[in-house]
Amino acid sequence: MRLAAWLITLYRRTLSGRIPNVRCSFAAEESCSAFGLRVAHSGRNVIGRIARRLRRCRDACLLGDGRSISWTPLHDRAPADIVDEMQRDGESDGAIARMLQTRRAVARYRGDHAAFTACAMALPGPARVCSLPLVVRRARRRLAVLVTLTLAAIALTFVEPWLGALAAALTAAALVSARTLRSRLHRFDLHRGKSGSIGIARPASARPTKYTIDATPQARPTTTPASTMPRHG
Repeated sequence: MRLAAWLITLYRRTLSGRIPNVRCSFAAEESCSAFGLRVAHSGRNVIGRIARRLRRCRDACLLGDGRSISWTPLHDRAPADIVDEMQRDGESDGAIARMLQTRRAVARYRGDHAAFTACAMALPGPARVCSLPLVVRRARRRLAVLVTLTLAAIALTFVEPWLGALAAALTAAALVSARTLRSRLHRFDLHRGKSGSIGIARPASARPTKYTIDATPQARPTTTPASTMPRHG
């Protein structure tokens, strides 16, 4: 699809890598924009494959508060099922290994030895864990901006009727943002304190950061701060 390829190229030239403290979860393997561009040139189920990759960009990063971690529904599935789906979408071996790194961390956290063993293709080293307080704060800030813009657009609709469409779009975006935040908090409550074998030590700094957990066999849990969060690259 030429239009999709053109839009992705425009994004890479203008926005990619320019958003502070944000980067793609698969940046070290094949970023989301690079994957999208490759898929767009292939011309096979372009929209569906790109949409699934954007979801995986979030799936590849866990949430943590210094004591517990939480994960997306993808990691409730068997590692083999994750691999099969990613291979059908034409994901690279590096991207699959990155996702299995996260799946292995979940398996170890839950004490699921069978799933842990099934993640043999995973990258070595710690999985990426983003600070829950930081994610919540940014989500609430984004929601506040969307609500403010929506109210402004509604007020201006009496002057410029065409702004009604903009107000509707902003309302939809605000509802999606609120629903996503509520879902992530709900899942974190479900996963809180359900560690079967490891946890995440509280960092020395009180400032919300990004944590990583060492999910390699026989390794002790570690935490390392980072300043970046996943985005669609």
